[in-house]
This record gives sequence, C-alpha cells and structure tokens, in this order.
Amino acid sequence: MQRILKHAVASARLLGISFMLLGFPAYAEPPAVEDVLIVLGMEKYQIAALEQGQTIAYDLMEGRDDEVAAGIVRYLPVSLDKVVKQLRQEDAGLLDVDVTAHGMLTEDGGVDSLAPVVLSREEAQVLLDAELGDGLNLSAHEIDSFKTLKKMLKQAPYKPIGDEVGKRFREILFQRFKAYRRGGMNAIANYAREESLDSEPSLELRQAAKASVILERYFPALFKAWQDYPKAFPPGMSEAFPWVEKNVQGRPAVILRHRVNMDWNGGVLILTREYYALHSYNSSQWLTGCLPYRNGTVVFQEVRSYTDQVAGMASDVKHIVGRELLKDKMLNSFERLCVVLGQCR
Repeated sequence: MQRILKHAVASARLLGISFMLLGFPAYAEPPAVEDVLIVLGMEKYQIAALEQGQTIAYDLMEGRDDEVAAGIVRYLPVSLDKVVKQLRQEDAGLLDVDVTAHGMLTEDGGVDSLAPVVLSREEAQVLLDAELGDGLNLSAHEIDSFKTLKKMLKQAPYKPIGDEVGKRFREILFQRFKAYRRGGMNAIANYAREESLDSEPSLELRQAAKASVILERYFPALFKAWQDYPKAFPPGMSEAFPWVEKNVQGRPAVILRHRVNMDWNGGVLILTREYYALHSYNSSQWLTGCLPYRNGTVVFQEVRSYTDQVAGMASDVKHIVGRELLKDKMLNSFERLCVVLGQCR
C-alpha cells in the first residue's frame, strides 16, 4: 500500500511539473472562454454580441506614440478542428488578403529561399536612390550598400538594374533573417532616419511582447521565452520563419516574420512577429487563437503595429485613423477565414 502511495505522489509531482513547463498552473481547469476574452480586452456586452453573429473589433491600450493596436473576435458555428486546420496552414494568404507572394526562410536554404522576390525597375531605382529618412526601412550600412551598387551600375550600364538590385536586396533580407535567428530582437538593425532619430524595431517589438497580457496570464513560460528569443521555447512549441510580399499603401513590400504556435485546450495559439518591413510601418506583432465555445469556435486576434506615420504632430488624430485602418484589415482577414470555412452570413 505504501509503495502505491509513493507512486501516486511521484506521478502527481511529474504531472505538476509538466503543467508548469507548459505555462499552466498544476491541476488548473481550462479557463472559461469568457474570461479569456475579458483578459484580451473585451467588454461583457461585446462578448454577448458574439452569439448574434457580430464580429467585434475593439481598441487595445497603446504604450508608445508610434503604436497602433486593436483586437478582433468572431464566433463561428464551425467545429474547432476545422478552424484549427485552417489557422495552422502555412499559406500566408489565408488571413492576409494583400499577400502576392510568400515563402519560408531557412538557414540551409540560404538566400535562394528568397528567389521569388523580384523588383520592378521602378522599385529597384527607389532602393538605389535611398537616403536617410525617405520612408524606406534600411540601416545606414544598407543604404551605403545601395549607393555603392549605384556607382557600380553606372560603370556597367548593360546590367539589368532590377536583377542587380534585387540580388542585393535579397542578400540584405537574408542577413536580417540570420541576425534575428541568432540574436533575437536585440540583433535587429535600426532603420536610419534623419538627425540620428533612428527607428528601433527591437524596442517596439519588446514593448509588444511585454504587452501580451494573455501570454503573461496563461502562458508565463512562453511569455518569457518570446521576449528572450533565441533561448529555447517550452516543450510543445513549433516555429517557422515565413516571408511575404504584399501591397502596403499601394506599393510592394517584403516582410520577414517569425511564427510560433502551440496547442491550447484543443484549439491553437499562434504568435507572429514581423521583425522587418520595407516601408510604411516598422514592425508588428500578431496574437491569433481559437477556442471551443458553445456549439462552435471563437476566433480572436490582437495586433500591435508600429509606424512613424502616427507619431509627431496631430498624433491623436493619426492614431484614430490608424486604428480604423488596422481594424478594417483585420475584418477583411476574418471575412476571408469565414469564406474558406463556408460560414459567412
């Protein structure tokens, strides 16, 4: 009998350790979905409106004058497994309606992983003419690299500008990926601006990571690992490094992402960090998830985006406009998911 009791105690301890490793308190019941939505920032009346088929978009507290943040939630009368299957897909276009090309970065694949990134002559010329503070997200070293290339091309006018600049740009993108992969947020090169007022995506993304209330509440181990990357993630996590090309403010922009996902009470939680974007905004973080709710599934997302365009003069008005634009993008993404699942009303 004593041996059985000892075995039971040992098993209980192991079970408790496994829950703590995953970021859950030992023996805790799965949190109620309503509680999760409140932690995300929703009001009770908004939660009640979900069952009426409404998609709820709401503001999030912003911690910087260059930050725009919003959340969105929708209830779908669809089984959880079908929603999880769609959210786990690597197809970047599913919930990102403006994507025109995408792929996956690996160190083994080298710069060839970015082979589909092709520049038009017009966009190539923009990079060749890059200067401090002209709206492009490039470090001082990267700008100098394009200036050097511009001089070389003047001496070899027969070389196609698009091909040569595209090659240099792909090399820069891959170097940024390698730096982030090996050094995390601290290794992200600043964007050179005029008067030494560089934009620092590393600080922006650190702010976004710290503001992830849902991670801090339900996934403390992941919350810490997300900030300390490239230190190891807790067991049960998977990660990938997608790149996408999409239309941003009417122009093509290549964006580098870090995507992490894990199971959560039968659903899934996905973290996405955009640690490089060519123009228009500096960086962003998405938290996307789904959980079983009543006879279907609740899908939610919160986005924190950072852009110089909402700072400075008339910042309050710019933030209002920025939030509405962000919410519209998120609504379009959820409509895309709704269409894929065949549940639009």
